[in-house]
Amino acid sequence: MKESPARNHKSEERILVLESDEALLSSILSALHQVVPEAVVDVARDVDEAARIAADEPVALFVLDLDAASEPDVVRDLRARHPKAHAIVLTSADENSEGIDDARLLEKPFADSDFLDLAQTLLRPGKEAAKRQRVLVIDDSLMMLKFVQEILAEANYEVVTAGTAQEGLQATRQQKPDLILLDYLLPDLRGDELSKRLSADVSTADVPVVFMSGFGGDLENAQDRSENVLGILNKPFTTDTLLKTVEENLLKVPGEEGAEPAVHSEFTSEVGPESEEAPAVESSPLWNEPEPALSQADEQSNFGNREFSPQSQPALFESSLGGNVYFSGETPFFSFSRALRVIGQENLTGTLRSAGARDNVDLYARQGKVVLVTTRDGEAYCAEAPVTLVNIDSERVREARETQSQTGCPLFITLAREDLILRDPTLQLVQHYGQKLFAQQWSALRVRFAFEQTTELPDFTHDIPADDDIEHWMLSTLRFVQAQDVAEKANYDPESTPAYTRDGFERVQKLRLTTAEAQFASQFNGARSIAQIARNLRLDLRFARLTLFRFVELDIVECWPPAASEKAERGGLFKRLLGRTGE
Repeated sequence: MKESPARNHKSEERILVLESDEALLSSILSALHQVVPEAVVDVARDVDEAARIAADEPVALFVLDLDAASEPDVVRDLRARHPKAHAIVLTSADENSEGIDDARLLEKPFADSDFLDLAQTLLRPGKEAAKRQRVLVIDDSLMMLKFVQEILAEANYEVVTAGTAQEGLQATRQQKPDLILLDYLLPDLRGDELSKRLSADVSTADVPVVFMSGFGGDLENAQDRSENVLGILNKPFTTDTLLKTVEENLLKVPGEEGAEPAVHSEFTSEVGPESEEAPAVESSPLWNEPEPALSQADEQSNFGNREFSPQSQPALFESSLGGNVYFSGETPFFSFSRALRVIGQENLTGTLRSAGARDNVDLYARQGKVVLVTTRDGEAYCAEAPVTLVNIDSERVREARETQSQTGCPLFITLAREDLILRDPTLQLVQHYGQKLFAQQWSALRVRFAFEQTTELPDFTHDIPADDDIEHWMLSTLRFVQAQDVAEKANYDPESTPAYTRDGFERVQKLRLTTAEAQFASQFNGARSIAQIARNLRLDLRFARLTLFRFVELDIVECWPPAASEKAERGGLFKRLLGRTGE
C-alpha cells in the first residue's frame, strides 16, 4: 500500500532528543517547535531508550547530551547507524568530545537563541530564524512578574523583569527592550515619572510603554504627559488580554500619527499550577500526523447529523421551556461539544439549558454563536466581589444580584446599564464568569440538557457580541476546569491509549492551541499510552489526564483501554486505510 506524501515527509523529519535535564529539555523542545513544528520529536530518558527509538525509523536530527549519553562511544554508535542524520551534541567544558567531529558541538550552558540558530541552520538552512522580541516587565509584585513572565515566555517573547523603577530604568538602558509593561504604582517612583525619564533619555526614548494598573482613573491624562506611553492594561487581566496587548502595542511607534492608546478592560484571572495555560498558538501544526481512529460513538449516533427534528421536552425542563425544543439529551450519551457544534452548524438561535453540578445553567446562542452563559443562582455565578465592584455601592450590587436571581440577567450587565461599569470591563466579566460557570457542567458526571429554539433572546443579551469561533469558545471554557474537578471523570488508566476520532485530527488543527496543548496532541499516534506520553513530555500524570480530558470532551480524542488498543490500531485503522485506497 502506497504511503501518502505527508507520511513520507514525517519520517524524514523525525528528531531524537536524549536529554535528562528537565529545564534544558523544555528549552530544546520549544526551539525545535519553532524551527520544525511539523516534525516528530521523540524524547529518550537514557541510552537504551534512545537506541530503541533510533532503530524504528530514520532520524533527521539527533540532539544528544553527553551527560545523558555517559560517553562519546554511544553518540558515535547512534551516528553510525544514521549517517545521513545531523547531530547536535551538548557538552560541558570538561567532557571528552574526541571522535565526534562530524557533529555540531554546543557547550553548556548556552543561550536558547544559540540552539535555535543551530537547529535552523541544520534543518531549515534556507529560512532565516525569526528574531524574538524582548519585553521588559516592571512591577513590585513577584506573583505578577512570575505570571507575566511565564505567559510571554511561552509565547516566544524574551522577557526581562524588574521590581522597582530604578531597576527598570537600568534594565531598559542595558537590555534595549522592544516594549515595556510598567506598573503605575511602584514603591520608589510612579509610573508616569519613570516614563518621562525614559522619554527624556535619547537611548530609551523610542521604547514604547504600556501602563499596568487597577485604577484607570489615575491614568486618565497619562498619555498627555509622556509621548512614549501607548496604552493601558487594566489589572487584573487574563492571558489572552495580556498577549493581545503586547502584540498590538509592539506594532505601534510612539508619537506616530494614528497610534491610539490600546486600552484593555479588566477581569479576574485565576492563575494556578493546573489552571493557567500557555499562550495561544494560532493554528499550530502538530509534530506528528497519525491516522485518526474511528469513534464507535460517532458511528452509532446521529446526534451531529444536520437533519434534526424537534424532540419532546425532558421532564426536568418542562416547567421552564416554552418554545420549540430542537434537541435534548444527557452527557453520558451525547457530549456538550456535539450539542454546541450542532448549534453552530445549524446557525441556531435560542437557549441551551442544562442541569448537572448546579441549578439550571443557560447558554444563549445567536445564529450559531455563543453570546453568554448565566444562571439565576448568584452564588454559583459569582460568589466573590471582583475588583471592578469595589467602588460601587454595595446596595446597588445587591440589587443587581437580586435581578439576576429573578431574570438571569448577569449582575454586571445590570450595573453597566446604570453606568456603574464601563462597557469593556462588562463584556470581559460576562465572558469570564460565564465560561467559569459552564466549566462546572463540563466536569459534572451527568448533565441533562435541552436546546430551546427561539426567534428572540432576552433583551439583556442584545448588546453582547457573540463569540465567532464556537470551537475555540469550548476549548477556552475547558481550560477553567481544574484537575481536582475531574479527578473521577478523568481517572483514565495510565496504560490506555488516546487515539483521534474520525474527524478529530482535522478539527484539532483548526484550534488555537497553546504550545503545551500542541505538544500533547502531537503524541496521539494510536500506540502511545497516557503514561508514555506523560514521560515523553515530562508531565505529572495528573496534569496529563487533565489535558487529555479536554481533548476527550471536545470529541477530538477517544481513550482505548489497554486490551482494546492493539485491536483498534490493527483493526479499525487498517480497515479504514484500505477503504481509502478502494481495496
